[in-house]
Amino acid sequence: MILSVLRIATDAPDREPEFATVSPRAPAALQRAHFFGPMRQMAISSGRISRNSGGMNGMKHESEILIDGQPYTVVTDDLYMSHMEGIFEPDTTRILACMARGVILDVGANIGLTTLLHSRIAEHVHAFEPSPTTFQLLRENLERADRQNVTLHNVGLGEQAGTFELTFAPQNRSGAFVSDQTQASVGHTIERIQIETLDEVVRRSHMPKIDMIKIDVEGFELQVLRGGGKSLSRNKPAVVLEMNHWCLNAFRRTSIPDFMDALVALFPIVLAVQQDHHRDLRDPSSRYTVMHRHINMFWYQTLVCAFEPEQVSDLIEAFPLHEGG
Repeated sequence: MILSVLRIATDAPDREPEFATVSPRAPAALQRAHFFGPMRQMAISSGRISRNSGGMNGMKHESEILIDGQPYTVVTDDLYMSHMEGIFEPDTTRILACMARGVILDVGANIGLTTLLHSRIAEHVHAFEPSPTTFQLLRENLERADRQNVTLHNVGLGEQAGTFELTFAPQNRSGAFVSDQTQASVGHTIERIQIETLDEVVRRSHMPKIDMIKIDVEGFELQVLRGGGKSLSRNKPAVVLEMNHWCLNAFRRTSIPDFMDALVALFPIVLAVQQDHHRDLRDPSSRYTVMHRHINMFWYQTLVCAFEPEQVSDLIEAFPLHEGG
């Protein structure tokens, strides 16, 4: 018996969205300690970069994980889950839980862990994952969870529409990056992907509103925002995004000061969150501290941007302003 329908958007202007039927499947009971499915070390081609034409990288396996206290059984084919010890990023989960509301765009959905979190809280989630093989895993994980309020988009978002290359290590899909400016070392996988602008996807999909955007795209964050100028102006959503100085420098030739300047020019509120507190990037002293500690210690990897104070009120209560140096 079919109990739900998961919407799969084609994101092509000349085709209607497809719909995938979903059969419910209850997650297995979670063993809290270190449970991970069988994994296989994936071979790396010697002297060549592997170009993936559509197959999975390694052996697909199940892993059990808690996401905001909720147990899930998810599938993957790399080592991404092995570093989590059965619990998905508690700090990230707390931040997103403070911000999630209404209609959410999950840009860089990977295999769907943040999408699963958002779908329990939000009215509707649009999840964007450009890798064709990662998208298969994302789709299966959402089907397993029997979520009816998610639309999956097998495209990336950027400043310009077109066909690009996505590069990732075979053991780490979550580190996939748009590689139009940087070629990775041998042994990486390259896939051809489609990128659209946010404004065009919003127009074509007839999205009535956008309340929050989560962006985790390995240095491509500003390109996503620049392709959505009209949507940002009209909807004024809160934005939660990753700051990663390695990705910004190596993949986009963007320094941390330039990255922060671009965000502060776009959003009236820009906060850097770490552990139990936040710092205001509009304050020069706080900005210096965040830059220093991020570049030297990889602190403050999560930034929260907003147009109105009420959009971050829950976050500020949970992560108060840091006092002192």
